[in-house]
Formats: sequence, structure tokens, C-alpha cells
Amino acid sequence: MARAPARIRSRRNRTSFRYCLRLLAAAVLAIVPAVLPPGVTAQPAPQRVDMVARVVFSLLGYARWPAERESIRLCVDNTSRYPARLLEGGTLSNGRQVRTREVDVMADALASQCDALYLGAMTDVRRQRLAAELTGRPVLVISEEDFECEVGSMFCLNIRESQVSFRVNLDSLARSGVHVHPAVLQLGRRRGASS
Repeated sequence: MARAPARIRSRRNRTSFRYCLRLLAAAVLAIVPAVLPPGVTAQPAPQRVDMVARVVFSLLGYARWPAERESIRLCVDNTSRYPARLLEGGTLSNGRQVRTREVDVMADALASQCDALYLGAMTDVRRQRLAAELTGRPVLVISEEDFECEVGSMFCLNIRESQVSFRVNLDSLARSGVHVHPAVLQLGRRRGASS
């Protein structure tokens, strides 16, 4: 059997290689969740949206600011995955109102307009910008995707299929001047240790 000319063999190899790459990409995409660009969110399950809102509103209910206001101003980062229920605002168990608005961490002045900030995914640039603006300010920072819970965030949510728990960064919280009930801090430390 005669061999095909080198040019034809090369074309077949390239075609075969591209086909293998497509199969590999399809397999990886089936296993690894898609990474979405900033500002684009996948639709989370409604029960997780409600669970996140319950935890965030509970944390707000146990927090005390140096200068208390009639209502709490909750700013919700426009890159967060679970903003829907939070943006509706509401009333805490202690009767205080929560007024919410969506913000762009890179563009908006946060320290003067927010008592609490709910964050989505953070790049290093966004984290540095946030730390520069909020360090030492009485803004309670709750993050949904800060697994290390080390820089800037005070409460870091661990969002799972049927449960939302949190970790606490006591250093960031102490520097903010916001006080949170000690029982909540203990709960966060226990859950963070077991996560």
C-alpha cells in the first residue's frame, strides 16, 4: 500500500489534532464549571439566593455601628452571584430597615455611602482598591467568594448546595469599629474551622 504524500499526511494530522483538542475541551467543560467574566452571573438556585439573604440579614441584625442610623445602608457589589433577594432590602428581626443599592467597587465611593458591603469575586486589583478605601472605616464587609478570608473581608460566606455557613476575620472586624455579638463570632469561628 502506497503512503500518502507528506502534505496530505500533515493535513490529516492537523485535522486529527484539532478534533482531539475539541474533545478534550468538551470533557473539561463538562467537569469544570464555566468561569464567567466580571459582571456576568449564572442563575443560582432560588433556595441558595434565599439562604444567602437570610445569613446576610442575620449578620446585619447582630452588628452595631459607632454611629447608628435609622436604617442600614447595604451596598451590593455588581459582580456578586446572589444579589437578587438582597437588593429587595427588608426589615431585620430587630425592626431596623435595610436599604440596598447596587455598587461598582472600582468606581463608587463606598465608605461614605455604605454601612455594609456585600462582595462578589475579587481580583487583586479590586481587593487592593477596597482595602485602601475601607480600612479603619465602619463598613461591615461580607464576601461570597473569599475562601481565605484574610484581606478586607470580615465575614466570608461558604455557599453550598443546601447550606450557607461563614468564617470571620476578627482582625478586619476589629479595625472597622463595627461590633458584632460575640455569639455570632464564635459561631463563625467554629464553622470556619470545620469548613
